[in-house]
Parts: sequence; structure tokens; C-alpha cells
Amino acid sequence: AAGEFQYPRDKRDMIKTEDGFIPDPNSMFFGANLCLHNSKVRSWKELPGDEYVVVGGYESGMDAAINLAQAGKKCKVLASTPCWNLRTGDPSSELAPYTSDRLRTVLSEGFSGPNPELVAPIRVVSVEKAKGGVGYNIAAQWKEVDDELALASRAWGNNIPTDTEPGEKDSFLVLQTEHPPILCTGFKGSVAAAAGHLFDFPDPNKPMKGCVGDGPLLTRNDESTKIPGIFLVGPTVSHGELVFCFVYKFRQRFAVVANAICEGLGMDTAAAVAESRRTDMYLDN
Repeated sequence: AAGEFQYPRDKRDMIKTEDGFIPDPNSMFFGANLCLHNSKVRSWKELPGDEYVVVGGYESGMDAAINLAQAGKKCKVLASTPCWNLRTGDPSSELAPYTSDRLRTVLSEGFSGPNPELVAPIRVVSVEKAKGGVGYNIAAQWKEVDDELALASRAWGNNIPTDTEPGEKDSFLVLQTEHPPILCTGFKGSVAAAAGHLFDFPDPNKPMKGCVGDGPLLTRNDESTKIPGIFLVGPTVSHGELVFCFVYKFRQRFAVVANAICEGLGMDTAAAVAESRRTDMYLDN
């Protein structure tokens, strides 16, 4: 019960090897600590200057871009996926309708402020202080364009064009900015940050799918596969390709956990489980 937003992903993690501690290549990019995490912004309007680079997309990145535009500041969003066009039918993997509506407003021709620039698919690999100590250099690497995603976006009628033509896969784009880039790369989540020793985790080399990264490996009752008796509830719960990011999804697993604990104590749970199923609050299939 440590909260999911107490641990921003704003620096490279270190791992221990036989030769000592080295940066974890699967964590944040080099120079992430030079950026300003979006959770630490108290007022978008009071940020110094009038131009920013946003690193990361989805809800955090789009919210930053929208707020910067509404504050009269130019911004360029560097996102690994054109999330503004993504439609999967699963709300865990696409923008909320409210966010999409706000984004369309600041991208419209009639918007009074500067329109955000959206750049994808591209992944930032480093941020460095510029020579002379004034400003920052951002190096980003182009990813392969997903043609199926583009076709699906047009089919859904949600084709918001990017502002920069994608470069060749693995080529680099270098940007300069006067102010620290705004880091919108989400949070580690309390499990990985504070209770990682109680759980086993998936292969870190595989693409992450969860809202706060890949959750730990769990039994069908959301119990740790490493230490019996340790259960998990919340947005880091996942089973295969199913991700329970949102509260209306992961709350349907509460009764599953309660049932497992009560059965372990020898209690009769039949009536409680039946009532939970009746109200669609027992998701176990």
C-alpha cells in the first residue's frame, strides 16, 4: 500500500555486477536525470521560457503538451508510439476520450496558442548539457513505422498526422533546447520500487505492456510466484496480455484475492463469491 505515483521514472537505475555497479541498460536513457519529470511541475504557465521538448507520450506526454500549449508555450513531443492515433479497443492501451478531445482542441487551426508538434515513432537515447553549459542536446533514434497501426488509425477515423516525416529506422535526430526536457515516462510503481524482492518479474528485455511497466509474475489468484501468502492488487496486476491498469478493471480482482485468503483460512465463501459475480465484481476468466 505504497501508492503507484510516489516513484517517478526520472533517472537510470544501477545494477550490481561482478565488476561493480553499472547503469541498467533496460532502465531510463542516459541523462534522464537532467530532465524535469512532469509530476514535479507545479505550474505550466510559470515555467521559464516559451519553448519545450516533451519526452514520452500517452496520457502524461499529451497532458504536458496540452498544458504547455494552453500556457502559450511551443512544444515538440518525442514519442515511441503515435499514441494520439492508437485505437485497440482496450482503454488500457490508448488515450482517454477526454485527453483526445483536449488534444484535438490545441491542434486545431482555431486554437489561439501554438500548436504542439507531434513526432513518432522515435525513442530518446540520451540528454546532455550543451557545450558551454547553456541548454541541452537531445539525441533520439527513429523506430520502424508500423504500417498496420497507420491503417487501423485511418479505419477508426482518428488519423492525427505527425509533424515530422519519420526518418529511416535506426537513424538519429538531434535537437537542442534551452530548458530541461519535460520527462513524461511514467512511474516505476510501488511494487518494483519498494517490494521487488517479494516477486518474480518477466524478462526485462521484452517490450513493456503495463501502465507502470510490467507487473510481477502472479498466480491465477494474484499471489506472488516467489513467496506464498503475498498478494497483489492494483494497476500493476497483469495476466499474459491482460493488463488491469484502470480502477474499474483491477477492482474486479479484489474479490478473487479475498476469496483465496479466506479459503486458506478455512472459511466458506460460496455466498460472497456468488454475490460478487452477480455484480460483475469477480473477474476470474
